[in-house]
Amino acid sequence: MRRLIVLALLSCPALCAQAGGTLQEGRQALLRGNYGEAKEIFEALLKEGKSPAAAIGLSKSLEAVGEYDQAEKVVAQALKDLPQSADLHARLAELYYLRGRWDKAEAAAQKALALNDEHFAARWVLGQVLRDRGDLDKADEEFRWFIRTYTRRENDDRPITDPDELLIVGLAGCERARYHNLSDQFEFILIDVWGEAVKKDKNFWPAEYEAGRLYQEKYNKGAAHRALERALAINPRAAEALAAKGVSALQRFETKDAEHFAEQALKINPRLTEALRLRADLHLFAGDTAAALKDLDAARAVNAREESTLARVAACFLQQKKHSEFAALVKEVEKHNSRPAVFYTELADSLEDRKHFDDAEKYFVRAMDLQPKLPWAQNGLGLLYMRLGEEDKARKVLERAFEIDNFNVQVSNTLKVLDHLEKYDTLKTEHFLLRFDPKNDKILANFLAKYLEDIYAELAEKFDYRPKGPILIEVFNKHEMFSGRVVALPDLHTIGACTGRMVAMVSPRDKSKVIGKPFNWNRVMRHELVHIFNLEQTKFQIPHWFTEGLAVTLEGTGTPPGWKSLLAEKMQEDDLLNLDTILLGFIRPRTPDQWHQAYLQSQLYVEYLSKTHGEKAVGRLLAAYADGLDTEQAIEKVCEVKKAEFEKGYRNFLQERVDKGPKKVAQQALSLKALQEAHAKNPEDGDIAGQLADRYLATGNRKDAKKLAEEALRLKRHQPLAAYVKAVLLNDSGDSDLALELLEAAAREPDCNDIKPLKLLARIQFENKKFSQAAETLERCRKLDPDDSSWLRQLAKIYDQAGETQKLVSILKDEAALDPDDLSIRKKLVQHLKGNHADVEKYARQGLEIDVLDTVCQEAILEALAAQNKEKELQEMKKLLEK
Repeated sequence: MRRLIVLALLSCPALCAQAGGTLQEGRQALLRGNYGEAKEIFEALLKEGKSPAAAIGLSKSLEAVGEYDQAEKVVAQALKDLPQSADLHARLAELYYLRGRWDKAEAAAQKALALNDEHFAARWVLGQVLRDRGDLDKADEEFRWFIRTYTRRENDDRPITDPDELLIVGLAGCERARYHNLSDQFEFILIDVWGEAVKKDKNFWPAEYEAGRLYQEKYNKGAAHRALERALAINPRAAEALAAKGVSALQRFETKDAEHFAEQALKINPRLTEALRLRADLHLFAGDTAAALKDLDAARAVNAREESTLARVAACFLQQKKHSEFAALVKEVEKHNSRPAVFYTELADSLEDRKHFDDAEKYFVRAMDLQPKLPWAQNGLGLLYMRLGEEDKARKVLERAFEIDNFNVQVSNTLKVLDHLEKYDTLKTEHFLLRFDPKNDKILANFLAKYLEDIYAELAEKFDYRPKGPILIEVFNKHEMFSGRVVALPDLHTIGACTGRMVAMVSPRDKSKVIGKPFNWNRVMRHELVHIFNLEQTKFQIPHWFTEGLAVTLEGTGTPPGWKSLLAEKMQEDDLLNLDTILLGFIRPRTPDQWHQAYLQSQLYVEYLSKTHGEKAVGRLLAAYADGLDTEQAIEKVCEVKKAEFEKGYRNFLQERVDKGPKKVAQQALSLKALQEAHAKNPEDGDIAGQLADRYLATGNRKDAKKLAEEALRLKRHQPLAAYVKAVLLNDSGDSDLALELLEAAAREPDCNDIKPLKLLARIQFENKKFSQAAETLERCRKLDPDDSSWLRQLAKIYDQAGETQKLVSILKDEAALDPDDLSIRKKLVQHLKGNHADVEKYARQGLEIDVLDTVCQEAILEALAAQNKEKELQEMKKLLEK
């Protein structure tokens, strides 16, 4: 259902002139979003006399804020006084249609047309009712009337100039273009019809809104954004445009923005079904079916016939295994619409989002059978086949879809990806089909073919499961093609993805900004293959936290730097995620670090499960999800404890982990205001004065920082932060010797456990070539904060300068363990470990897992294998390195 935002009646020249411009003032207030002001104007006009335009204006003001019943009453009351008003009958038809009362809408539209057979609004409502019932030929005739009228008026040199009538002509033209596969008409509608409407009235935001919706339908994100921004620049309170912005945000997986726009729209109009569905989609995305159904029920209360709403309700019923309710709902839909293609298409879309791929395919096909001329189901089915790795099927469907509608960006992009893949070679192994660019990634493909089979064997044993093959793996030479393969759009900010039954990865050799530098392709492939196993093994019902926890665990590269301190911070702040909220950490993180927290806690859930309930608990939990159990049921079955008890044990496990881990001893940072208040209360406290001096320095207030630092040092000699502040100021003014002396004195104090003065001390010591002292200082920093890898980098630089190879190698090994993607570290290790053939082999192999073309690592591993008399592995490596 498409909502008609503003009716032509409000801009009728005769009526505006008769009212001395007052109607025009009301119309402009309505268009600018001043709904309260518009309501007052139209109410005053109605008191002055019986005006259809004023009644319609008042009803539109009420509709804009969700007062649908009151809007209907206003029009019904006006009709008692003016029963021969075609405009009022048409307005009532629109309100009936808005509420899904098709019989009443049709009857009211027919009354309007009996009074004026060229009434645009009435005929548009009639066409929509016929379409929604499945009477497509009759609906098409109604829509065709608009095109004929537009053409006739142009030919008679009486062009349509009313913006509201142009809006309806464009909407009817879109219906015809979709039904008759006239995609070239979309551009005409956007420029010559809706563009003309805006020229006639610069405040006519509905034309910009409809343009944005059309671009959105075609996945032209940039054009949709610009059009919707123009609409909101005119009317910041256009709830429909805000909801559309939210839909765009959700298409980009920007869930926080989508939620913001949904709430904004609902604050203006709490009964706007588009916004209620958007919020329901966000709940479904987060796995909260109950909350989604609450919003969908609210939308159904507004319009019980809207198929976009009913499709989502049906998907929820299937998700909840309420098959009788699902069947009843489908029967209800088919009772009212003999060809409910929109219902089945949106049902399939929703099921695909929930990874119910088989059902999604079935309902896409059903929609295509019902209305083969419409592109939406064909677009969806083709993209689903791409997700499942069935590219031959996908091409056949998408080429047909593109013939129907070549305006769709996702379809166009996907066909470009398929054409791009035609240039790739295919390497077949026992369980995989590996596609790659032979000019760019021949050697990488050699390595991947071996590694994939090794990983498959490892995971098959671990999970006691073997996915159906062959599994499609595609390595793209360009990130834009990788992104196009995964989401059919160019801005996916990742390097590897599992779409369900295939894995795509961008080549580490790609030089685009998204990649930045080479990465460990083995780690990425291991991570994504875990998803392949877990998804199929559980019939795609594994929760996100569990598959991500397993994937991170089985990457085999250890815990990332910073995760230990992140866990400690979250424990201290009592801000842990749990099994009910962890999905939100992935898809709707409140803070930048909560996304990392979700991965961290998922990994720790897997570790806790294994350590507390045994290694086999992982497999049993996977089996429970495969059987259709939810998390609460699965945990109770596998672990024989209630979910609350499991969560309590997990929290204790985390606390033990934090208690055993390193602790930062630096004081918790207070706000500037809090420090100022504390200093005013305790002016003789040197530590508070030192902290405040440090905060002044950080905010650029050097004058007060210097004054307070000197005061702090008077109160407490060698106060660490005060010494740091004064040393920064001295060093910046060129007096590094005095700064060094001040910091060394502070560092000798037994309570100097602040990182800042020690870090600055190490830097000045290094600059003064006091390498041994700098190393001692950095080792001290490393003990205070072992998760900060910057100490290792600086220590490596010092030991390299000092020629202390043994210490350098030790540091480089620690660095390598913390960063699986750094090639330079491994190349340095290879060079410094000459003679230690086993270690050279290890780090050269790790280097090749980042860049298979690196000659230093290639030569080193061949020499190391030969030196160890590993003839079989040597020959295998030579074969892998063959171009």
